[in-house]
Amino acid sequence: MSVLESILSSSTPTPRTRVQVLTGESSDPARRGDKTVVAFSDCRYRCADFATLVACVDAIKDSDDKLRARPEDLMLWDWDNTYVEFDHPDTPGVGGGTVYLGVAWYDQEFFTERGGAGFSRMHQKVYQMIGIPEEAITIQHYLCAEVAEFQAAEQAPNSPAALMAGVTI
Repeated sequence: MSVLESILSSSTPTPRTRVQVLTGESSDPARRGDKTVVAFSDCRYRCADFATLVACVDAIKDSDDKLRARPEDLMLWDWDNTYVEFDHPDTPGVGGGTVYLGVAWYDQEFFTERGGAGFSRMHQKVYQMIGIPEEAITIQHYLCAEVAEFQAAEQAPNSPAALMAGVTI
């Protein structure tokens, strides 16, 4: 019996499943075009209830719609696929869950300057309107190996993105 078959046939609780709710740049080749991803941000929003999950996904979709309306030459970053993991997969409307959002960065300098924007004053106000407390948000940054010079975090420059990633670019 395969690992997946044993999980599904066991009496243990249903494994958590991430459901893709919005399509981002990694699943839409035309969206990325000929741009190269130089960094990636993994953003996670813990939502206490279903209404907060809905508000969070709706806010990401609204932001994506605005981003899509911008001229192509201003596209220095883009949203990646958005997923939701429900606390109760069998009854998703009961309880909360986690929203997973990726950000693809196409320009090193822009990433260095703006990589920490996820906790900017503007974003904090948005999180407050949605109902997500700051302690329920995690953002981790990753640099692509082709552009990274790895160093110990305490030797990294003072940009928020580089400090979180522990590398210089």
